[in-house]
Amino acid sequence: MKYEVFALILSLHMIIVCAFRTGHLQISKKLQRNSIIKAISNFATFSTAMDDNERRITLEQNINIVNEKLQSAELMAEKAPQSVRLVAVSKTKPVSDILTLYEYGHRVFGENYFQELVEKSEKLPSDIQWHFIGHLQSSKAPKIIKEVPNLEVLETIDSLKLAGKLNQACESVGRRPLKVYIQVDTSGETTKSGVTESELPELALYIKEKCPFLHLSGLMTIGAPGDLICFDRLVSARESVAALLGLDVNELALSMGMSADFEEAILKGATSVRVGSTIFGERIYAKR
Repeated sequence: MKYEVFALILSLHMIIVCAFRTGHLQISKKLQRNSIIKAISNFATFSTAMDDNERRITLEQNINIVNEKLQSAELMAEKAPQSVRLVAVSKTKPVSDILTLYEYGHRVFGENYFQELVEKSEKLPSDIQWHFIGHLQSSKAPKIIKEVPNLEVLETIDSLKLAGKLNQACESVGRRPLKVYIQVDTSGETTKSGVTESELPELALYIKEKCPFLHLSGLMTIGAPGDLICFDRLVSARESVAALLGLDVNELALSMGMSADFEEAILKGATSVRVGSTIFGERIYAKR
């Protein structure tokens, strides 16, 4: 539609210019040129507004579709309504996209990259609940705690060293205990981070006994595409950790399932799903 409007505006100006040249209207060439430039400038402003509105509509429609599917999966899994958390994964997407969904009512967003999270959190409302879902180097622990005060959950604890550094960082700034999930490697793929099931008990005990400024709140996995057994393994791992720590299994979240399989993950027991491209569209990565 915006291109049709532009064509109409330009046609009207061309008619005026022709009138100038044939002597029907008297106006200087400078004013002719300025008139056309102004028309193009007005169209650029109009085009940007149209693009922004179209993007807003797309994002709202997308998250509505995801929420409808999530609610249907909750019903099929006999879960209570709104018992599964939707983490909208906004990596590589602009602040404007996040703000659009924030204004629409969504509050929980996930980021994979440390620096991107730090930069976005500075520009966005402080009541956003950030989930960090990427690999974090232990040397970055102090900065992420200091610079992202509204970090709600760090989902990717995968070593004693990282847990210790995060605990020290939380203590140093005097923040409330940070909710953390242990990332579990359920697929055995070399490209995936996470502790093995045999390493999990040691890390869980370490967090509980040695890290008073961390609160072990759940387990997270990525899993292999299409392999739903990975979800079963995380469910089993949660049962083992809960028994080890003397917890009810429902005290530990299960973060599993992404755009392609979040409905299946909910049916397997997920309490938190991480959905990105289905909401925001395909990601655009910078060329290296």
